[in-house]
Amino acid sequence: MQSVLREVSTADVSDAHTADEFAAFFSDKVEEVRTSTATTPLYDVSYRITPTLAEWSAVTSEEVEKLVSAALNKTCQLDPAPTWLVKDMRGLLSPIICLLFNKSLTTGCFPREFKDAIVRPVPKKSGLDASELKNYRPLSNLTFLSKLLENVVQVRILAFFDRNGFMPKMQSAYRRSIARRPR
Repeated sequence: MQSVLREVSTADVSDAHTADEFAAFFSDKVEEVRTSTATTPLYDVSYRITPTLAEWSAVTSEEVEKLVSAALNKTCQLDPAPTWLVKDMRGLLSPIICLLFNKSLTTGCFPREFKDAIVRPVPKKSGLDASELKNYRPLSNLTFLSKLLENVVQVRILAFFDRNGFMPKMQSAYRRSIARRPR
């Protein structure tokens, strides 16, 4: 997924920098990483992973309703409707969202609009010199539906990995309730 640098708010950061300066700085950092890793040889995987994830399990309206209910009440400026309204109307909207998510999974197409983000510069930690661009990191605020679809995909991929023993036994980061899982 690729975020688009659409807007940089300087409300919480030094007035010493413009949105264009932050955009150029963050873009240059990405280009530096790409350039520095361009000659890195690809990792040779000498085995074939089986089974493969041939198709996604369908998303249900009930699953969408639960995801919407459990989501934080945060809204992105790119959202067409505030999150609280989507949450209030989840019973009506869940079948429509469900169709959209299932279409995305079956076609392998992540909607272009879901790839846009509001990007803001955030100080890496307090006490750093606010006049130095290197002391900021970009924080991307994605749309509500984009975050929900990412959650759907994450749940399915982790379930597939767990079912097929693809996750290292000691892997605990990015996993829920590892201690309560059957071994």
